[in-house]
Amino acid sequence: MTTYNSRMASLKFYDMADRYILTIGDHHFDLSDHTAENLIADLADHACATITNHNRHKSVKITK
Repeated sequence: MTTYNSRMASLKFYDMADRYILTIGDHHFDLSDHTAENLIADLADHACATITNHNRHKSVKITK
């Protein structure tokens, strides 16, 4: 997040796009389901991450 000069990021599944999108500031990155699920699992134990359900898929809000 420091690279993109942002204090917050989010990872959500978007039905219209049928994919996970990682948003950091004004930057957006498409992630495969496998990569997104691995990232969510890795962030599960971090205090900076809040994991919720969004459209029947897990989503993450990451704060710095």
